Order: sequence, then C-alpha cells, then structure tokens
Amino acid sequence: MLNNGMLIGIFIGLANCDIRIESNHRANLGYTIKPRIQIRGELPFLKQLKHALEMRHMNPHLKEIEGVNRNKPIITISRIRDLGIVCKMVPDYLEDARNQWKDFKRVIELIENKKHLSLEGLDEILKIKELI
Repeated sequence: MLNNGMLIGIFIGLANCDIRIESNHRANLGYTIKPRIQIRGELPFLKQLKHALEMRHMNPHLKEIEGVNRNKPIITISRIRDLGIVCKMVPDYLEDARNQWKDFKRVIELIENKKHLSLEGLDEILKIKELI
C-alpha cells in the first residue's frame, strides 16, 4: 500500500500535468478547460497506484495500452474533484521534476472557484498554459 509520502513523491517525480483548451460551442466563452494528470509506468505499479488513489476516494482511469503508437500503460486523473484532492496533497514548498505543479494548482483553483467561466479567468489560464 502506498502512503501519502509515496504518493507525493510519485506526483512530483512522475506525473505530467496537462491543460487542454478545446473549442465548445455550448460553453459561454466558446471554450472548455480540461485539466488532467497522467502517469506512465509499468502495469503492476500503475495498478497499485490506482488502488491507493481509490482508497483516497479518487477515480483514476487506467489504460493498459495507451494507444496504437504507444503500447505502454497509463493512468489518468481528470475529474476536477480528484485533481483538487491531489493538488491539496502536494505541498507548495516542494519542487517538482517538471516545474509545473505551482501553475497547475493555480488552474485547478480557478476552476474550483468557477473563475474559468469569465473572460479574465480564461485569459489567466491561457497565460499559465504557456508556462506548463
């Protein structure tokens, strides 16, 4: 079983934080913000990680084969509630391998506070996306 310290190490060392901005004619601003965290690794490790996250009331998605061109396993966390839990778990004072957590946390905070629905919030997310 992975404890919180191990999970923090996995998130700051292996996780890839991604923010996609997609065109959506149904959204007020015409765009939808889709943040996610992806972790690649060997299948037994990712199964253990998935179990540890499920024990913390998160719902990660495990794919045993990522795609046609990349036949390695991947785990994805994309629900805003789950991303908020992960962001609260990772302390601000720790530096991460890809220098992305501070900006990613800011985007999740904007989404949780519904500021991404305003033009100013979307502009801020676009600026942050360039940094990640």
